[in-house]
Amino acid sequence: MGGCVLVVFLFALWGRLLLHPAAAEHRRMHPRIITTPTGAKRFAFDKNETHTVLYHEEGNSSVFVGAIEKLYYYDFDTQENYTEDFHVDGEGPCNKPEENKNYLTFLEKYNDKLLICGTNACQPTCWNWVDRKKERTIVARGLAPFVPEQNTLVLVDGKEIYSTIKKHLNNGKIPRFRRIHGSGELYTSDTVMQNPQFIKATIIKQTESYNDRIYYFFREDNPDQSAGAPLNVSRVAQLCKGDRGGVGSLSAAKWTTFLKATLVCTDPATNRNFNWLQDVFVVHSNTNWQETKIYGLFSNPWGYSAVCIYSIGNIDKVFRTSPLKGYNGDFHTIRPGQCLQGDALTPTETFKVVDSHPEVVEKVKPQVPLFHNKYRYQKIGVHRVQAADGHTYNVLYLTTDKGTIHKMVELPDCVVNIMEILPFQPQVPIHTMTLDNERNELYVVSERGGPGTYGHVWGLSEQL
Repeated sequence: MGGCVLVVFLFALWGRLLLHPAAAEHRRMHPRIITTPTGAKRFAFDKNETHTVLYHEEGNSSVFVGAIEKLYYYDFDTQENYTEDFHVDGEGPCNKPEENKNYLTFLEKYNDKLLICGTNACQPTCWNWVDRKKERTIVARGLAPFVPEQNTLVLVDGKEIYSTIKKHLNNGKIPRFRRIHGSGELYTSDTVMQNPQFIKATIIKQTESYNDRIYYFFREDNPDQSAGAPLNVSRVAQLCKGDRGGVGSLSAAKWTTFLKATLVCTDPATNRNFNWLQDVFVVHSNTNWQETKIYGLFSNPWGYSAVCIYSIGNIDKVFRTSPLKGYNGDFHTIRPGQCLQGDALTPTETFKVVDSHPEVVEKVKPQVPLFHNKYRYQKIGVHRVQAADGHTYNVLYLTTDKGTIHKMVELPDCVVNIMEILPFQPQVPIHTMTLDNERNELYVVSERGGPGTYGHVWGLSEQL
């Protein structure tokens, strides 16, 4: 009895970080310690799972796992657990038998309720989950795909929801970034991105609320087709959260503040380039929005991985000051990408410029790569920890393609790879990783297990 299984693994982050004074004098990119955590709690699923999505609320001891026609719940403190069926509701227009199922693809808090959305046999449907009961809720188009897809992002901010999921079954293959709920629906023009692969989206609240921005990170086909140029390029895009569209009929339903810039991650010492953005983690600043840090995990065709750090302040400056690629004219009164106050609409002239020239010339660069090595990292998480010396350090958690986790500490002059954690035996690829900074815990999901095992939830709360 084998097959794919699901494992969710939880363990405590370091309560106190112990550093030797000499640690900052060198760079250790191989783990100092290899450990298999013990003392795990577990919750067995009733079957193997091949599709999963994890939801965890910060500061809470429980997790929800959405699967194929199943919702699993487990509380790591009380061991309370249950499983609920989410069978297909109605008959859908699917073309393939494997699509005639309800793949739960989205779990998130919305209007103070847990919102659950699924494919529902090519009829996307959403439910509120209240007191262990399903309630039909908002229209699901744009919240769940018609069939399971990997290239999707959904971002919730208060009453507003943003999504890259197409709203109609047969409306073409060009992905768009949309506002689907909130202050009027908007979508990106079909020409501003070339075959984008979406990685992460975040909202940065600025001092003046009308300047609040959405940043999303993605890869796209490289417009440079010259010999030696990489096939893909990594980007960051900006949108004004308060964008109301444009004046003319061509821009009334479109984002009019879209700009994109290239993310550069290069080691000048070795001249190694890392152009494939793998994952992004955002460390928000509690005091100054400009000091919010973006940790980008990159790879290259030779099997190396790198982490580069960018500041939102620098990204904001690039978009505010850089010329537009291929444009030499005037900006009139409104600069492309500029946020407007109140309900003002973007002038037609400004929209025409930015729609035809969405890329800025200046590239977004880090100080230097935080580190690079020969491991193939898949996902990144960052946790701020106060050490025994009284200072606060960023601790990085990186999943490898071997199913292990590397725990690193970022020091003023280097990075030290403290340990390699083996959460699963035998080792299997890690599908999802989520940090809980309030509880100092890390949740890890794997979709495969060893022979003879069903899916289950692991939990470890001892300090490492």
